[in-house]
Amino acid sequence: MTATTSISTGAGEEIVSVHVEDEDPFAVLTLGRQTAVLTRDECRRIADALRAASLRHPPR
Repeated sequence: MTATTSISTGAGEEIVSVHVEDEDPFAVLTLGRQTAVLTRDECRRIADALRAASLRHPPR
């Protein structure tokens, strides 16, 4: 299994992408022109932080 996702601007320019192969212990995170190779633990910590940010209530 391969997991891939990306977020792009309205003009189609890729902002963020994540790619991981099933047997590979690392995931590749690309932000614009920067690339980071992450361990599973680093992926979980980033996912937890993004999930917490998504559950916050908007300011009033």
